[in-house]
Formats: sequence, structure tokens, C-alpha cells
Amino acid sequence: MGRILYVGGDDSNHAGEFPPGEFLVATFSLDKEDSIVIPFPNRRDYARFEEWLENPGRDYRFVVRRTEHHRHSCLNLPAAMPTLIEAFILDEMRANGNTRGYDPVSQLNVYLDGYLNGAAKAVLRDDLLRVKGIQRVVVDNFIKKKTRSDGGVSKRPVCPRVVWMADVLANQLYAQNRGTIRLAGHEKMVVGNGMFDE
Repeated sequence: MGRILYVGGDDSNHAGEFPPGEFLVATFSLDKEDSIVIPFPNRRDYARFEEWLENPGRDYRFVVRRTEHHRHSCLNLPAAMPTLIEAFILDEMRANGNTRGYDPVSQLNVYLDGYLNGAAKAVLRDDLLRVKGIQRVVVDNFIKKKTRSDGGVSKRPVCPRVVWMADVLANQLYAQNRGTIRLAGHEKMVVGNGMFDE
């Protein structure tokens, strides 16, 4: 039958800054509760992310984009998602594929931070349907910054938990690696895709 994998995506908003570059993050969960849209505090809580990650049904992957060319593109994150998701699914299949009763992922519910129009959602959906074993894909996006009636900007995340956790992680990875040129060897970093700098 297959399981549903809930995926959250966010970036550190530092494309073109070198080092380290922009961190594009995907968080993964098999827990439906992590897909429910709820409000979160407007502060990042890395300890809460670490606690969330202790659940064996949760994980993450990331890539780093360092080129100036992609500095102001809202398509950086959706372009990275197929690479991140496929890396996670292949890792999971390698780890569990020979386990008796293993039930692979057949549906993806992908939730991204930021603006994503209908055409971009359709392209991402089509790209993800090419990932091994995937039969159904749902794509949605959430914008954490809202314009208030007085013209000011309010940032109060109302999104699935996987998106908020991706936001926390992207910020933390950037903060921890500011000034670092290479992240080689990080077990959750996806490398080898020509779209991203290694």
C-alpha cells in the first residue's frame, strides 16, 4: 500500500553569500501530526528541533548553493526538493529495503516556505512523480511573512510543523557554518548534483 511521507522545505535566504552559501533544507516525517497547520512562535528554537528529531520517523537532508546567480530566485527551494527527497528515500530503502514487512513511501505531501505559483507547483509535482515508488504527490506552500493592514510586515509562522522545523534547521546550519568554506562529510548533506556547489 505504501506510506505517506510529510516533507517540509525552507532555505536560509543567503544565496550568493560565500562562505558558506544558502542552505536549502528538507525535513521528513512519517507522523501525520507534523502536517497539521498550526501557529508557531516567531523565534527559532533549536533545542525543540533536536527533541523533534529524536523520533525515529523524522529526519532531514540539505544542500548548499553558493552561486551569486541564484541570489534572488524563489525557485531555489523547489529546484532542490526532488534531489533532497530522492536522497532520503534511497537512503531509507537501502537501510530497510530487505526488512521483512517493509512498507515503502508511495505518497509525498510536500510543504514549502515562500511563494510558489501554480505552474511551479505543477513542475515540482511532476518531478517528484519520477522518484522511485512515488504514486501521488501533494504540493503546498506557506508564507510566514504577512503584510498587515498598516503596511508593516508581521512574521508569525502558521504552517505545518515540518516547515517550521525546516526554518529552524536552515537558520541553525547557516549560523553554525558562517565563514566555513566546505562542509564535506556532513552525513545529511546531499552532494553530487550539478545544480548545487559541493
